[in-house]
Amino acid sequence: MHAVDMHDRLMAIAADGALLCTAMPGRAGQRNGADIAPLMSCLRERLPHAADGLWIAVPPWADGPVLGEALRQLRAAGYGVQGFADRAVVLAAWLQRPGHVAVLDVARHVTAVSLVVNDGASVALRRTVRLPGGESALHDAWLNLAAATLVQQTRFDPLHDQRYEAQLRQLLPGLAAAAQRSGQGSCTIDTGSAELSLTLARDQLADAASAWLAPLTAALQALSAATEDCALLVPESALDIPGLADVLVAARFSATLSFVDGAPASAASLLPAAAATTTGAVQYLTRVPLLTTHVEPPRLTALDLGDGPAQVMATHIVFRGRAHPIAATGMVIGRDPGEGSVLRLPEGVAGLSRRHCTLRRDGARTQIVDHSTYGSFIDGMRVRGRMLLPAGSVLRLGEPGIELPLVALD
Repeated sequence: MHAVDMHDRLMAIAADGALLCTAMPGRAGQRNGADIAPLMSCLRERLPHAADGLWIAVPPWADGPVLGEALRQLRAAGYGVQGFADRAVVLAAWLQRPGHVAVLDVARHVTAVSLVVNDGASVALRRTVRLPGGESALHDAWLNLAAATLVQQTRFDPLHDQRYEAQLRQLLPGLAAAAQRSGQGSCTIDTGSAELSLTLARDQLADAASAWLAPLTAALQALSAATEDCALLVPESALDIPGLADVLVAARFSATLSFVDGAPASAASLLPAAAATTTGAVQYLTRVPLLTTHVEPPRLTALDLGDGPAQVMATHIVFRGRAHPIAATGMVIGRDPGEGSVLRLPEGVAGLSRRHCTLRRDGARTQIVDHSTYGSFIDGMRVRGRMLLPAGSVLRLGEPGIELPLVALD
């Protein structure tokens, strides 16, 4: 069986579990992949026909109208479409990792995280969190940084001419990937009359992308805190994004692993042929039986982020030499936190809110929920909504604020 990962960032084609090719589709003309012509062009060029049928691995941004148009064009091109399968579900069904698994997806205009669960017999989609701003927003942020740097260093503005803007856009992903790997990346802009060198550091690119990274951080932290023993799967290509590693560290999943790009297509190509219908309708699978075949799934690479199932959760917070127990009902911390289970901190601490945050124990897990204006930080990482609290960490409230060690005493 053949399959294609209908992705607008990196399309992949596979047959019987083997990845045949990956391709970069042309730029989509509309948001959220509504224009599938670039995908169809890639598919016709690399897979002129699929006599045994074609499964489509579906990304989170593909809604009903997109799928309907894709089905129409695929059939018009002569492809026997077996059906659609959620790409996170079919990938997890092949990998067969037990329990909850979150899968990160970065598309052109959308970033999404899908949560799936393996019940021992099948994998089902629980929910998908869609965040505005995908790869294009990330590249826009880098482009503005690059342009400002060139203007400051050379007085040349690459945005005054579409030719130079397009040239810089093409070079920036490679520059960013090099910066992520070695700390800085460089490229050369050909202006016709001169060649200008541009060098950007990893931290500069991460700072420029902060508006894109912040909602992703919040979504991952909330998902990790709400889902016990959940692993996160990240496509290898996303690891080239400066700043993403810090986001993954802050999320504190039980394990964070990368998978090879194209793996969802390989997984979908192992699905059995669908039963024929008289109406011409096709299936859209959000639950898939575990794919037990002779084809070995791709190897997952564990990322060294300091996470892991061995994390011991905090049971107490230390203030002025005394360890205060964190209750299951919650402990409110701040300058004037009210009555009940509270930790009242002194007035005059910079950046400390009246009701700054709440700490809560939920079984064997401990969480913080931030309510403040100036932020709560775990080991220097800002809490975006909620976050897990391992023992040995330091909670800082405000800027510069006050630091409170977290310990496990039970």
